[in-house]
Amino acid sequence: MDAVAEVKDRLAIEDVVGRYVELRRSGASLKGLCPFHQEKTPSFYVTPARGTYHCFGCGKGGDVLSFVMEIERLPFPEALQRLAGQAGVALPERTGGQVSLNKQIYDANDAAVGFFKENLFGPQGDRARNYLLQRGFEPDAWALFELGYAPDTREALIQHLRSKGIEDRLILAAGLGMQDTVGGRARDRFRGRLMFPIKDRAGRICGFGGRVLGDEQPKYLNSPQTDVFDKSAVLFGIHRAQSPIREGGRAVLVEGYLDALRAHVAGFDNVVASLGTAVTPQQLGTLSRLASTVVLALDPDAAGQAAAARAGLNALAEVLQNRGNSAAQLDLRVARLPENGGDPDELIRDNRSSWSRLIDHAIPAFEYYFEQTMAGLDRSGDGWRQQAIDRLLPLIQQFSSSAGWQALWLQRLSQETGVDPRALQRSLPSPTTRAQRKRERSSDQGKDVVNDTTARALGGDPGRAIEQSLLALLFKIVVVPEHAASVLVASDLQDGTHRALLEALLKWRSTDNYDFDMFRRNLPSDLQNRADELHELDVPLPSDGVVSVAISLHLARLKYFRLQAQLTRASQTLQDLAPDDRATAVAGLAPLMQQRQELEQALNTLSQRAMQSGSTG
Repeated sequence: MDAVAEVKDRLAIEDVVGRYVELRRSGASLKGLCPFHQEKTPSFYVTPARGTYHCFGCGKGGDVLSFVMEIERLPFPEALQRLAGQAGVALPERTGGQVSLNKQIYDANDAAVGFFKENLFGPQGDRARNYLLQRGFEPDAWALFELGYAPDTREALIQHLRSKGIEDRLILAAGLGMQDTVGGRARDRFRGRLMFPIKDRAGRICGFGGRVLGDEQPKYLNSPQTDVFDKSAVLFGIHRAQSPIREGGRAVLVEGYLDALRAHVAGFDNVVASLGTAVTPQQLGTLSRLASTVVLALDPDAAGQAAAARAGLNALAEVLQNRGNSAAQLDLRVARLPENGGDPDELIRDNRSSWSRLIDHAIPAFEYYFEQTMAGLDRSGDGWRQQAIDRLLPLIQQFSSSAGWQALWLQRLSQETGVDPRALQRSLPSPTTRAQRKRERSSDQGKDVVNDTTARALGGDPGRAIEQSLLALLFKIVVVPEHAASVLVASDLQDGTHRALLEALLKWRSTDNYDFDMFRRNLPSDLQNRADELHELDVPLPSDGVVSVAISLHLARLKYFRLQAQLTRASQTLQDLAPDDRATAVAGLAPLMQQRQELEQALNTLSQRAMQSGSTG
């Protein structure tokens, strides 16, 4: 029995789930309120005999491992490690390589933060210390987030890490060093910068942010994507803020490290920072697990605040779609920062009570965006009504799962523009009509891509077969288009080896070397053989124009067969329920059936795009 099977065999799923959900008996199953979406009537069931859970409300389900991954937002290796500890199962070193590599990266980061802190208080740190003092941050604030300084030298950190026995390959894997394009010599990534360690929810240093002390660019430099660091998902300060956020039910999201540091020094410990990016679905998803209200305080400029509100609403729509929730179940708000009042750092430093009032009186994000959009229109001509509709209607459509919310804002838009709400309703974007407009000529090459993906999906383990086909395609092209790379980053391959290979390839694409053999040589030895096997698979290559489409088609197929697995699991769960619960649960199958229908439409559209001649990826 392998380690995963042994963990599942030793742990009763009802005991693990029972730590998060109050369960009571329903036939051969147990039921409770779903922890993944808000509900008043239980639709979440655990079936001990099968070792599975399923929610008829939001469709989530799986085994004990997937439950811990979902509720704790952990990657597979960390969830397995946690459960193995509870079950008393010793994980082999191979489980592997991935868990072991992660630990080594964390260890390298720990060694680096000690080096940075030492330099902040050394002779080379004079400029950084003066900068912090001028900004009003005393040494106790530096210690609060373990600030440091990276000296402006080529290899100071690398030499220090080498002296600690840390190999160059790990220094590069942690993003602490980078290779010269000529000669391949390793050098420090961070030089002459004030350093901010970035910690995950468990308090482990997963990456760093560095701020220049002069006029150099970029002003802020973050760690690159690594096995433990994802800029779009991490939140600076989350390790300190998560408990206050959970206790108070509200999170405040600011833009920069110093904004968050100032807030915590001033006692506003529910504040986190987004590392200078607009809010992402991953970040909002993390905060939505901790609080019912998230306040955006990202930019004192009105246009910037409107852009932040728009980005936040797009992220919210994606989060709620993934969780099957309505728009009312996470209250996203915008704090109206005064344009002449500086950033949150200055505002909190100069007027703490003003900051508190602004956060307390933050307004709903869509209301803010609606008002800013209408206020910014030039009404001297006749086109302003259409501009308002074009900007607001697509955003209203994103929250179509909340009919009451949508009707409210359609009525408001009607009042502002004078356009009949029924006409606005009819104008809402329709995915079906968009798909119908994209029907066109096909190429034999596109048909090969579609048919190959379908054939591989129908034989043996569908999910594993599609993953193999996807990686075989990627290893042949090696040059992954930017759009496709962003989709692949968010994908979730089930096979651990496949995940490791995909992560390695996505990191490799940031180099200037696009040769498979060079990529292969940089893989750990245990992955090289599997990479060779996949590279040798006979898969048709799409034309340059449909590479992204072919990749999206593989990923859509994966989603489709996982959805089929959900439906199968739901049907099995129904058999074990008490008669009184069965009728209610059956109604919960409707969303899954609807999702399948929508996914089939998406697959049809992708298939047609793959078969178009002259399509763009």
